[in-house]
Amino acid sequence: MYTLHIIGAGHVGQVLGKHWVTQGQVHLKTVLNRSQASAQTAVDFMQAGQAISHAQHLTPADLVLVACPDDQLANCADLLAQCGVDWAGTVVFHCSGALAADVLQPVQAQGAAIASVHPVKSFADQQAAYENFAGTFCGMEGDAAALAVLEPLFKAIGGEPFRLNAAHKTLYHAASVMACNYVVALQALSLKLLAQAGLEQAQAQALLQPLVTETVHNVFQYGPTQALTGPIARGDSKVVAQQLQALQHWHAPTAQLYQLLGQEALQLAQARGDLDVEQIEKLQAWLNPPLARHDTSPR
Repeated sequence: MYTLHIIGAGHVGQVLGKHWVTQGQVHLKTVLNRSQASAQTAVDFMQAGQAISHAQHLTPADLVLVACPDDQLANCADLLAQCGVDWAGTVVFHCSGALAADVLQPVQAQGAAIASVHPVKSFADQQAAYENFAGTFCGMEGDAAALAVLEPLFKAIGGEPFRLNAAHKTLYHAASVMACNYVVALQALSLKLLAQAGLEQAQAQALLQPLVTETVHNVFQYGPTQALTGPIARGDSKVVAQQLQALQHWHAPTAQLYQLLGQEALQLAQARGDLDVEQIEKLQAWLNPPLARHDTSPR
């Protein structure tokens, strides 16, 4: 059984820690958060470990999970390197999808093996993330010695580890952001448009839920090219023009976003081969030129 410290135990750290503790994979020694109270909340959720608020209370361990926000990772690495503990032989890892393992170089210089393991999952609901973690893909990169320890640990709790090229990690994470975070942003925009059209929020959400659910199903069942529907897919440039003009009147940046996404949709429609040359040219005329920006006031 490995010994473990968790530094910055938010939702991700707590979900992973609770799984490993429950399955007897680790002995959780301490949880170090910015405040004693938040560390204790994490300890209570995982039902293991001791809450601490100062790095001076850390002791040697087999594993250190640095689960703080991305912008604090470098500071946490420095903190670990300066706290007086001998980290030689310890596996120190973080769960950022955006940053590579080398942000932990200060402890690597002291003999630690470093890695990054990014669970491709939404942790907005901590309890749901814990209950449904099995099957989560986990992108890994870093020192071979660290990955040799971490890969079986993540597999033991139902993770599906795969190797990442650290040089391409920014693109990998951008893809995850667009697939997850930006879907949320698009739904927020859709709800605002429906509100502008006179629908109450509850009615708008009820309208969008089956549409979005069915669309996501179709994307992964048939692929993006076959899943595409709507005016661009059928070459209806008149509808596209009307929608762009309405969005321009409402909020020009949203109209520009409609154009950018429409260009990608047009490529999918062209790949399917359903549009003739005239339809493609008319759609391109509306989707390619940027619209004049008249209204940038908050909606």
